[in-house]
Amino acid sequence: MTTTLKSKHTYLIILLQVFVLALSSGSGFAQNRISSPYSRFGIGDLMPNTNAYNMAMGGISYGVSSPFFVNTANPATYRSFDTLSFVFDIGGYSRQSRLVTQNLSQSANYTSLGYLLFGFPVTRWWRSSIGLLPYSGTGYHMIDKTVEDVIGKVTREYEGSGGINQFYWGNSISITKNLSAGFNLNYLFGTIEKWSATTFPDSAYRMNYKAATTTHIHDISLNYGLFYKYRFNGGLQLGVGAVAQGNSEISATEKRLGYRYFMQSNGLERVIDTLVNEPSIKGDILLPAGLGLGFSIGKTDKWLVGADYQLQMWEKYRYFDQPDTLKNSMRLGVGGEYTPSVSTVSNYFQRITYRAGFRYSNSFLELRNQRIDEFGISFGFGLPIPRTRSTVNFAAEIGTRGTVAENLIKENYFRFTLGLSIFERWFIIRKYD
Repeated sequence: MTTTLKSKHTYLIILLQVFVLALSSGSGFAQNRISSPYSRFGIGDLMPNTNAYNMAMGGISYGVSSPFFVNTANPATYRSFDTLSFVFDIGGYSRQSRLVTQNLSQSANYTSLGYLLFGFPVTRWWRSSIGLLPYSGTGYHMIDKTVEDVIGKVTREYEGSGGINQFYWGNSISITKNLSAGFNLNYLFGTIEKWSATTFPDSAYRMNYKAATTTHIHDISLNYGLFYKYRFNGGLQLGVGAVAQGNSEISATEKRLGYRYFMQSNGLERVIDTLVNEPSIKGDILLPAGLGLGFSIGKTDKWLVGADYQLQMWEKYRYFDQPDTLKNSMRLGVGGEYTPSVSTVSNYFQRITYRAGFRYSNSFLELRNQRIDEFGISFGFGLPIPRTRSTVNFAAEIGTRGTVAENLIKENYFRFTLGLSIFERWFIIRKYD
């Protein structure tokens, strides 16, 4: 009996249909992605540019490559894809957090689609990848109540939602046997909505004020990577990677609206006058340059350890030509994985890959002279699917961000990612007698 390519083509078509469906619903990809008061600043919370495989190891990715996973953080690592196979990565993302001040605490939870990644060979020296993943997320709702002399009670309310998505086309070119170079051509798109309101509960005669902005982002950016891999005798291998991104001016359109109003007894607003109404302001958002370095060392199908360092110049950030008070950010990650025996058939637990790591980041936020730092410990494992090289991957991170000093907010969080990495041969005709 002879099997044809029909089943392979059908399988591939189904995967591509899923991918195209996700792209067509990209406007909803960013909704309800984040719930954090710190996402109010800049373009929101930057989302981790990693899948479940990398996230479980402290986010290390610049010096890590695998034929079974798509590593978008360093496009030069696409060279590791097999010449006769494709890789399809899909993952979901969930985060539960506890927001704490000196006097109060509150829970915040959200879940979203994490990533859709597709990697494949083009020629013997050229590999490619396309994918969709989140770039940043905005989600917060805060109320500040004060009592002021003469005026009395004043309530200030702030709310934001939305985010930026990233659709990319990446390529990796083999320069020598051990060295490759790559780039990701990224299309950033999405909508961020923010509004604030000032109300006066003690006065029936003071007019309230509300200001709202809606920002639409849509433009292209580039990031680059280099990757060097050397195999020693005995299966030991070293990976060293570097990534870079220049300043990117991202086109955006902003709608601004500001008006005064009274609150009616039925809870509806009665608008008195409109002070600001600018429906289409065109401008740019300058995303700053960054640099990342990483390495890994390990034994094929057995163990791996590595580390990453990233620096990004957020002091250069501009929003419609206006500077901000953001600081340059830094991230350090360390992690690794261990597989007892990839070839064992009788004991399934021996084939499970166990991963762990930690990361520390000095974020771009400094509020009330307090730097908003983040620290997380991660762990996870990869469950091999029998008779394939495909895996189901779990990754979890327990971490903390911010401080309660100066009446700020501290976030204690648990982040969880569930991913499926499909590794399939194509262009192969199998024969059975």
